[in-house]
Amino acid sequence: MEAPKFDGNLYPESYLDWVQAIQRIYELNDYDDETTFKLATLKLKRYASLWYENLKKNRAREAKSKIKTLSKFEKHMDKIF
Repeated sequence: MEAPKFDGNLYPESYLDWVQAIQRIYELNDYDDETTFKLATLKLKRYASLWYENLKKNRAREAKSKIKTLSKFEKHMDKIF
């Protein structure tokens, strides 16, 4: 089973559906939070992908730690999407 892609549209329902699908799929495969995060970021496209790249650059510029888990990533995504 493959995870759906997320393009960052402005419909909150789309984001919530994507997060739930990611969580369910990776629970079935028994992945840890860090692995799930890495795989989820591969499913970002269009605006969501650009947003994530910008987030990484801003965190590096501000000397903040890298995001390494899905739970921390979701906190940032919740603010935007």
